[in-house]
Amino acid sequence: MIELGWPLAAQGGDWKASALNLAVFRGDAGLTQFLLAHGASWQEKHGYGDDVLGTLSWTSVNEPVADGDWAACARALVAHGLPKGERDPTNPDVVLIAGRKKCFSAEVTDVLLGADKPSQD
Repeated sequence: MIELGWPLAAQGGDWKASALNLAVFRGDAGLTQFLLAHGASWQEKHGYGDDVLGTLSWTSVNEPVADGDWAACARALVAHGLPKGERDPTNPDVVLIAGRKKCFSAEVTDVLLGADKPSQD
């Protein structure tokens, strides 16, 4: 449907989420990558007034899906323009991205801070 022109930012479901928000919520890295490659934006809002950054924060900590890969979703978001994160100097458990403070799982935090580098075998 995306390739036929379905609007990427269309909202639906009980929390009025975009397809990208739903993909990140489930930790579906493949779908996250696909949607970003087709023009989806991490800044798309959902019904709770936040965007994909908020979705990634909540889901990476709470893991609502047993086999979600939120670190891979974070890598896809970074590869498609999510600004680099930095540690909040007042709280090392918080990441600052685009002037916003969010908490993430340790693995996602590493990705967002650039500490998650693939090994060079």
